[in-house]
Amino acid sequence: MDLKKVKAVLFDLDGTIYYGSKRIDGANETIRFFRDNEIRVYFTTNNSTKTRKQIYNNLKGMGIDCKLDEILNSGYLAALTAKKYELEDIYIFGSPNLLEEFKSQGIKVCQEENAQNLLIGYDPAMTYDGLAVALRVALHARCIIACNRERVFPGEDAKLMPGCGAMTAPIEWCANRECDYVIGKPNTLMIDVLTEMTGISRKGFLVIGDTYESDIVMANVAGAMAVLISDTPRRDVPTVASIADIPKLF
Repeated sequence: MDLKKVKAVLFDLDGTIYYGSKRIDGANETIRFFRDNEIRVYFTTNNSTKTRKQIYNNLKGMGIDCKLDEILNSGYLAALTAKKYELEDIYIFGSPNLLEEFKSQGIKVCQEENAQNLLIGYDPAMTYDGLAVALRVALHARCIIACNRERVFPGEDAKLMPGCGAMTAPIEWCANRECDYVIGKPNTLMIDVLTEMTGISRKGFLVIGDTYESDIVMANVAGAMAVLISDTPRRDVPTVASIADIPKLF
């Protein structure tokens, strides 16, 4: 790979920088490699259970070299999307932190069944009753936003866990309608936002992640560069076993 073509790097978090609460060996060294070469670094995640500031604090607590404005998560981007389209009276089906993210952006939320719009986020504490309320909102909602449709993600010790797709799919199925906007990867919104912020073209971004159907597909659709972290090599994308191996590609 040609390092001169890379203007900014988008690191995935779960399974790339850390597993659960444990930083992966070589993460800081690889981040430093790009910073030392004057390449911008960003951290992207489909995780909407925490606010952007909480993700920043978690990364700092793990000893990860990062800044708050380098972090983009699907909850924060969902809030930006709601503001862009002037959506109000939004019912939040997700974590309390997702609700707080929207309130911090000055967006009017409505945790009642007569809400005009619906946001679906990842919530490991979801209940059947909560799902039922979200369904009833979806049946009449003007707009439905999903933070993502991710099937699984790596949790503690790399054990696979159900992703936000486990919340999104049953609502879409039961309401017999699809979400109007899906924010997270493989949607290219994260790259598009950074393109607007930095002026860097899509082809100048390098996406590094461990999930082909979200990280790599996003890069492919955007026309960006990509590296997959996996024990199974692929012919269509550079593949390494660990984040520690990435500098060796250049």
